[in-house]
Amino acid sequence: MKSIILKLFPKNNLDACIASAAGFFIIYMYTRHSGIGVSPDSVVYSSVAKNIHDHGLINDFYGRPMVVFPAFYPLFLSGFIAITGLDPAAFAPLLNAFLFALIIYTCGLIMEYFQYKSKWYKYIILSCIVLSPCLLEVYSMLWSETLFILLLLLFIIALRNYFTSYSLKSLMLVSCIAALACVTRYAGVTLICTGSLLLLFDKKLLLQNKIYQLFIFTSISCSLFVINLMRNSLAEGTFTGMREKSLSSLSTNILYCGTVFCDWLPLPKNHAVISVCMALIFIIGAIVLFWRSLKNIYYYTHENIAVTFFIVYLLFIILSATFSRYELINSRLLSPLFIPMLWASTSWLIPFAKKFWLKKRAWSTVIIALLFLFFQRNQYKADYENYDGIKYAGIPGYTEDSWQKDSEIVNFLKQNKTLFKKGYAIYSNSDDALYFFTGLRCDMLPHLVFHDEISNFYAESNCYVVWFEDIDNPELLDMNDVLTHKTMVLLHKFSNGSIYVTITR
Repeated sequence: MKSIILKLFPKNNLDACIASAAGFFIIYMYTRHSGIGVSPDSVVYSSVAKNIHDHGLINDFYGRPMVVFPAFYPLFLSGFIAITGLDPAAFAPLLNAFLFALIIYTCGLIMEYFQYKSKWYKYIILSCIVLSPCLLEVYSMLWSETLFILLLLLFIIALRNYFTSYSLKSLMLVSCIAALACVTRYAGVTLICTGSLLLLFDKKLLLQNKIYQLFIFTSISCSLFVINLMRNSLAEGTFTGMREKSLSSLSTNILYCGTVFCDWLPLPKNHAVISVCMALIFIIGAIVLFWRSLKNIYYYTHENIAVTFFIVYLLFIILSATFSRYELINSRLLSPLFIPMLWASTSWLIPFAKKFWLKKRAWSTVIIALLFLFFQRNQYKADYENYDGIKYAGIPGYTEDSWQKDSEIVNFLKQNKTLFKKGYAIYSNSDDALYFFTGLRCDMLPHLVFHDEISNFYAESNCYVVWFEDIDNPELLDMNDVLTHKTMVLLHKFSNGSIYVTITR
């Protein structure tokens, strides 16, 4: 027991404790004005968590089974509802600050076991993580990535521990972490692929033993994911909800990934050629690092596990976005790659610098310091610009002042929930916003690609339409189209929205 505690809390990781405290404080400052950031996804997570706690059902605010997202993150939140008795939006600032501090500490712990160690390198990387605009955005929002990134780091630790012992216990631990990741985000399948890939190319394992280990790993790690998909299929008839065909090509998605990398790095952000080149450099570079590791002991290190995950996750996002439509590839979607990207891009500098220092110590120190300062200046500038708005208006989303205090339609709806007659359906271009602010359930206006839903909506005799001007979703039926094909009367008009009702004949 004592040895386990020493491994988890070594004395030489006190620097990570300081960095963790800094990260905790930054998230506290981000959420101090208006609380945690809430997006449409956050409303779903929160409502499902409350339904799990209150009714034991994995249902969203419609009262329907949640299938678009896996179940573990809402289940995780429901546990804190049971402990605190509070709404997720109330305890999330403290929870996310703690999770952010925990990933910083875990990163420090991992770097203590890098093949090539350097205190100065560790200080630099920890400071980069603490000030990362990408991670600060994620941990100031009620999103499942907050838990997924922690599970990723635990997976790296557990898999490295497996490579040192090859015990059944350590393999089962890796498998269980991967299984939880898969039901935290569907992209968690990348952890299964990462583990399987590393087991497959492991030269220490004999073929018969390798097959056995792969069978155990895939069986356990896929178990919760398969159960979740089966439950979704039985409940709603689809495995992961209705997924539309992608509108972006492979080359476009590579461009989007490169744009995110350029945004993370001090590089031009609106230059297509540079963005595509950066994406290809990272993909090819990571593959080269993995290929070279096959021939030496570096294969079994934390660094190589992170590099392998980087390859698998990045290719998964690019390919899935090419075949299935979801939000454009952005910093949030790629956030699990930020820490692996840092390690893959910089860990080789330690042995290189040590060799170079013997001849050109002063020059190497200056070059590394300038690169670090340039990178941190880019991050600090982004953080300053973000916080300058956050400290006065709150985190962008439904808890921001523009929604909570300044929105005419929201203030009206809060005070007039009884406006809507019984027996009338309610439609909106932002069903989650209406539910978040009023607790009223409504239907989303039909998507343009679903012609049957549009026909059914037009045939609806008694209904209201709540239209939010602040919501821009070109995939939905537009209010002008609704008024052209459906006889409705304007009940209330606001500067940022309107409420319509069908004319009863």
